[in-house]
Amino acid sequence: MKNILVIIGLVILLIGGAWYYFQQEQQTPVDQSKSNDEQEFNDSGRAKAIEDEKDLWKVYQDKDGRFSIKYPGNVDFGKQENSLYTLTIESNKVAGLEGTMGYNEETALENMVSLEKGEYGQEIDFPLTVSKKVTKLNSINAQEFMVLGRFEVCDVAFQRKLYFFNNDSQVVVTLYGSRDPLIEGASEYFETNPEDCQDMKVWNFDKQAQFYQDLSQGKGSETVQEWFDLFDEIVSTIEFYTPSVFELIKGKWTSIDDKDSVIEFKDKIKIDYYAGEEMSQGTFELKDNNQHLTVTIDNEVFEYTIVELTDDILTLTYLPRGNTLKYQR
Repeated sequence: MKNILVIIGLVILLIGGAWYYFQQEQQTPVDQSKSNDEQEFNDSGRAKAIEDEKDLWKVYQDKDGRFSIKYPGNVDFGKQENSLYTLTIESNKVAGLEGTMGYNEETALENMVSLEKGEYGQEIDFPLTVSKKVTKLNSINAQEFMVLGRFEVCDVAFQRKLYFFNNDSQVVVTLYGSRDPLIEGASEYFETNPEDCQDMKVWNFDKQAQFYQDLSQGKGSETVQEWFDLFDEIVSTIEFYTPSVFELIKGKWTSIDDKDSVIEFKDKIKIDYYAGEEMSQGTFELKDNNQHLTVTIDNEVFEYTIVELTDDILTLTYLPRGNTLKYQR
């Protein structure tokens, strides 16, 4: 009887051991595979792609200026009440600008020339003198400055600004800080002026330059320093891009010599209109490094050289006759 019990015990132990070994064999490849996948992910660079928190920031893309800029979640876009930090981006064609405080066409044209030379140029707005500098954005120079108030002694502002030109557009990037919280965080730079401003806290003008210099050295209080540093971080994300010839040529173009004559490029189709009526339609191709345009209509091929192509102007030379065709968008 004892022998039978011993045999039964051995059988149970053998079965249990076999089951444990089977479970381990089944589990190990899964764990190893998982480990290999994780290692491959880490080595591939995909993991590194999100190590920079800026990769998770929101993105603004400007069509006319052809640039993008990122900003973090604690910055609101567009002026909003009760926002601690607010970002605005104004992008307008230089032609016809009629803004105040130097944001006009005449000043813009002068500053375009100055900034191309690396010079600050004409003042716009109400810049704090010590904050004025030329900042380089890749190959583009920009005015950078701080505005702490305008027009009268009681006005208090916290604004850092970037002003530049791209693709015939004037671009103004502004990071605002909320007045009351930032005054509280920078109280040593403020005073009262009962005669003009009652009990309001206003700038001690003799300390404004020191305020900028302290922030530049990272010596500000938490909220004020964060506002100051956020601007630099946001500006560092600006990227410029140039559209392809195919992207530029798309759209409707009106002949400068004959306003009734209109051509349109969309997808791979070119359409000719006259006085609002469609006259012909064919396919087009860009060749020879996008300097050559061929249009095929009913098996007949028409060839052109692209002389000039911008956002607003298209100039073609029709081959082989050599006559010039000028269009504007």
